[in-house]
Amino acid sequence: KINKGLLKMQFGYVLCDPKRSKILVLKKDGDVAYTKSDTTENINKAFCLRDISTMKVLYKALKEKNLIGEMDIVDIQELYGKG
Repeated sequence: KINKGLLKMQFGYVLCDPKRSKILVLKKDGDVAYTKSDTTENINKAFCLRDISTMKVLYKALKEKNLIGEMDIVDIQELYGKG
């Protein structure tokens, strides 16, 4: 039996709090929000980019606009392994 959540797994990098408990989600209105990283379903909602350089640029821009606090750029596969 295949876990349906695994079929939608993302690959790339996400913004995550230093404790790896919250991940950044971009809402449809373009605002940022956080969700817990405790389930595969939540991890699948994370804003994920395949290129770490692009994620670094996005992180810097969001931080300069005070839209997010201190975050780490994490390979999303680390979170799937934890979930």
